[in-house]
Amino acid sequence: MKSALFLIPISAIFLFCNCASISFFETHKIPYDIIEEEDYLRGRFEPSTHPLFVNIAEFGIPCNGDLFLRREVAIALKEMYSAIKKDLPEVKFWVQSATRNWNAQKAIWEKKWEALSKTVKTKQEIASEILRFFSMPGTSRHHWGTDYDINILENEYYTNKDGAKLYKWLKKNAATFGFCQPYTAGRKDGHNEERWHWSYVPLAAQFQKRWNELFGSEPNKIIAEEQFSGADEIIHSAAMYVNAIDKKCCIQ
Repeated sequence: MKSALFLIPISAIFLFCNCASISFFETHKIPYDIIEEEDYLRGRFEPSTHPLFVNIAEFGIPCNGDLFLRREVAIALKEMYSAIKKDLPEVKFWVQSATRNWNAQKAIWEKKWEALSKTVKTKQEIASEILRFFSMPGTSRHHWGTDYDINILENEYYTNKDGAKLYKWLKKNAATFGFCQPYTAGRKDGHNEERWHWSYVPLAAQFQKRWNELFGSEPNKIIAEEQFSGADEIIHSAAMYVNAIDKKCCIQ
């Protein structure tokens, strides 16, 4: 049975800019619509045909081709993009990547695995190298329709010229629209810093919580139907990578 669509008014976003406020969602079921919760959280669905997702290009958000996010996220992102254009009219902003399902994430993983296997000796070493910047299938925040990558996928870009202006603006203002940077500098574990990766806290924090409840202590459930290269060696570390994020993005 389909769940009713639950949209978050933009006026309410200010309530959810910090972890302490996210308890609101504990009494409001997040809808998955045509997808079972476990499949949704592992990215085992097609976002382009999911009724809760929209093509952000149709929202007037600059992007590379047809990219999809949950409608709530697209609404907030459109509002933030309007603010960026107003404050930084000379700076370009576009979305490089948005929702990636299991198949898309696995394709990235396997491509990198094949390339590294030619020079790196052990499976654990290959996996550790990939995990510097890429999630294993079934654990990516990009599965949830809440996360997206912007402009250039290199940290150095955000230290000079327009990239630095944009990053400074986002660090100061993104939380106002509900967004955070999950992979910041200074964390001890998990993926490396990614200045291009931004996440919609009101939904992503709740999806993270449910992911932990369903898979945190039973990571093998992530790969119940389909394996990926090196899964047996690294699946035990799945929860660490899911949870090693900036505190501004998590439920405390």
